[in-house]
Amino acid sequence: MRVLAVHPGPLMYTKIFLRLEPLGLELVAAAVRQAGHEVRLIDLQVENHPAFFRLADAWRPEVLLFSCNYLANIPEILDLAKAVKARLPRTVICVGGHSASF
Repeated sequence: MRVLAVHPGPLMYTKIFLRLEPLGLELVAAAVRQAGHEVRLIDLQVENHPAFFRLADAWRPEVLLFSCNYLANIPEILDLAKAVKARLPRTVICVGGHSASF
């Protein structure tokens, strides 16, 4: 199974970066890889949305994982999830992290 793990960009589409390593997402990605799945991780604090869509369109993940550690990331996560569902309707989308239970 192809799994794309996504670390959201700056908070609320601003230039406010927390510059934190996405350790939780990296640990989840490592566990998924150990279970025998193909995993790619994109950090949107380093990459941009066009790079994300190029990767998603080319690689066509079956599962998309979003890390949601801040409520301020929710608008971006929802926008990206909707756009991916429109392009790849069979992709399963998961959101995790301590702010995912909004």
